[in-house]
Amino acid sequence: MTDNPADNLRIREERLIDHERIYRIHESVFAGHREARLGDRLRRSDLAQISLVAERFSDLESGRHLSEGEGGLLGHVMASRVELSGCPGRVLMALAPLAVLPQHQRHGIGKRLVISAVKRCRLLGAGAVVAAGHAEFYAHLGFHPARHYGLYCHHEDVPGAFVAIELVPDYLAGLGGEVLFDHGFSDLGL
Repeated sequence: MTDNPADNLRIREERLIDHERIYRIHESVFAGHREARLGDRLRRSDLAQISLVAERFSDLESGRHLSEGEGGLLGHVMASRVELSGCPGRVLMALAPLAVLPQHQRHGIGKRLVISAVKRCRLLGAGAVVAAGHAEFYAHLGFHPARHYGLYCHHEDVPGAFVAIELVPDYLAGLGGEVLFDHGFSDLGL
């Protein structure tokens, strides 16, 4: 059995029983409760179209296979629809919030969550995905600074770098504009 948590992982849709554990994951990663409350707010307002958890699938000591919900949650990501000013027909999604328990970071769990979320965004018909976070992390996954596509967010306090990836080639070509977040993101200043 490997010591890398990402090798002992399943990515699945969140369930109602996961909500408290998801809140605690975000709470443990971010100072304060903003991101944890964001997840709850997006869920309550039906804005979150994708909500995935990373969960252990086997017990490392015994090697016993764990059923869904039995393994410990290690991370979480949500994706919600956002608008591009002047382009109401364009389908863009935003990844937020995203968190991996501190003791399990830098093992590929966040990467697996983002890759899974982006694949599901594509299945929902999104042509592009935006995110705010560590530019280097997202660059390894194919994201570029949002300004590369002419995208911006009018708030100065976007946490970290504002990045984007096209899921459909040239989906954002020649468009540009402000990415408009729903009021549910207001706790993060977006």
